[in-house]
Amino acid sequence: MEVLLTLATILGGIAAIWYFWDKWADRAKQARLAPLVPGGHAAVVYAQPRAYGVLMGESVAAASKAVDRSGAGVAAAFAAHRGQMRGAHASAVVAFFPGASEALAAALAARQGVARGNGELGAEQRVHYRFGIDVCAPGADAAEAVARAALLAAGAQTDGIHISEALRAALADHADSLHLSATQAGSYALILGGAADGQRAGPVQLEALDLPLPEKPSIVLLPFAAVADDAEAQAFASGLRLDIQNALVKMSGLFLIAAGTANAFRGVPAAEAATRLGVRHALDGSVQRKGEQVRVHVQLIDAANNVVLWSEQYDRQLNEGFALQDEITERVVTTLDVKLASGEQARVWRKCLSLPKARDHYYSGMHAFFQMSAESMARARSHFERTAELAPESSYGPTMVAFCLWMEATRGWSKDPALARAQAGEWAERAVAKEDADGQAHTVLGNVRLLQGRHDEALQIARAAVEIRPNCTNANGFLANVLLYCGEPRAASEQVRRAIRFSPVYPPWFIEILAASYRETGHYDLAAIAAREVLRLAPKSVEARVILASTLARAGSSEEAKQTGREIVALNPGFRTQNYALNQPFRESAARERLAANLLAVGLPA
Repeated sequence: MEVLLTLATILGGIAAIWYFWDKWADRAKQARLAPLVPGGHAAVVYAQPRAYGVLMGESVAAASKAVDRSGAGVAAAFAAHRGQMRGAHASAVVAFFPGASEALAAALAARQGVARGNGELGAEQRVHYRFGIDVCAPGADAAEAVARAALLAAGAQTDGIHISEALRAALADHADSLHLSATQAGSYALILGGAADGQRAGPVQLEALDLPLPEKPSIVLLPFAAVADDAEAQAFASGLRLDIQNALVKMSGLFLIAAGTANAFRGVPAAEAATRLGVRHALDGSVQRKGEQVRVHVQLIDAANNVVLWSEQYDRQLNEGFALQDEITERVVTTLDVKLASGEQARVWRKCLSLPKARDHYYSGMHAFFQMSAESMARARSHFERTAELAPESSYGPTMVAFCLWMEATRGWSKDPALARAQAGEWAERAVAKEDADGQAHTVLGNVRLLQGRHDEALQIARAAVEIRPNCTNANGFLANVLLYCGEPRAASEQVRRAIRFSPVYPPWFIEILAASYRETGHYDLAAIAAREVLRLAPKSVEARVILASTLARAGSSEEAKQTGREIVALNPGFRTQNYALNQPFRESAARERLAANLLAVGLPA
């Protein structure tokens, strides 16, 4: 194995040089596209890319170029180990090898070459890979071998290598020097650099992704700690932080990380959290509540220099809660030198929920909402309904009731999703009509209108949400969904990439919108990367497989598309193409018809 690794190191360096040679890159790219009958080849390697530029970069052209260039480098490393390319896999690099040793050495060399290349590139140009390796017996079905290797790659962490039991057995002669870790799926992770798969702590969405700083002043508001351990204190701490978040999200001159993503960094040192999330500043704090008295300590940190810019303690009565929110918000805005656009001042500092009981229910509801379970969502909805009763003049209660009902419908937590969506629309209409409507209810109402086939209204309402809440991840993501189905996939791609950057610990449905948008604009390589990213987060997702199958069909990857179709039927035996297509709320029937044709072509039932 030591000889194998030495050879991999040498060849990895050669591959890294080839990576930047345009002439060789062109030859390697052509090799990727060449068909191959495997014949006596004994092993197959599947390299699956993942890139910041594809998921949340600003330039689609730059992301596509980076994927092509890195794919050429991987192909070069494979070719140097006697690998023969198998083409038409929509961004994945696939090759057959005469033996297990060559296949493993090729994956190691490609991994090292990519790492060296990434070290010389900015974050937007870096591309990472996951590798899967399996055996392919002479005369066996090549497509099945590729599918097994693809499954292995999908189970690996970013920059990791997974091998099958059969490949491990084929490498028995190297057993003493081959460091492996068994996985729950019955495969093996190659241990590299002291950790399986190059393992990293933290959210899986951020594996191997370095996020560049935005041009605007940027900040993450970390969860405030409750000094007392009781539920009321914790709810008040959560609510106060979200009040400040809700004020800052309306400022076009600021870049703000979404609250849900910030929650994933609870307990992480502020400077580290800000650096991981690609922002310059972090605000954190603590809250102590005794009866109607509250003490709040907050500090603003410059993560680049790891210094505290300011730190203050506030002692207030609970009925001054929103005045306290305004004080802290204004201090953040002044310190970061955020320029407010015309009209933003009034939206940001508008007072609401002055009744303490209404505010307590609202804070308790927000605390439950972010726990994201069927039970917690029902509790949250109950609190928000009570908020709406106690403060009928405010949009806060109806807005969040609408959000709860929408989440219950889309997450499968409602016994009657259609009814829940209709009720979400009704509550959203109530909220939008209020004088203090802050744009959140617009996001729900716009998508309700989309499902009702009222496309022009949906666009108008969803765009209004982003105008009010330019920094809001949900407003941008919901607008992207509306744009996609209204026939504007290019704009949808731009909008959802913005939403993902605000929320780099992103939900799978954001990436589904991204993948479908890339598919509709003809960027099939990028669409495949995005769809496979959904499957990394949600391995049993039928929706991601539908997007991937239709993408692969359009890209000409018929074998992998059909394999993906078989997986759809295995997961959902009742899947029917026409039913699925009819439920897609495209404005143009031609889009539904093309999608249906793609799915029928990969073997899905009519």
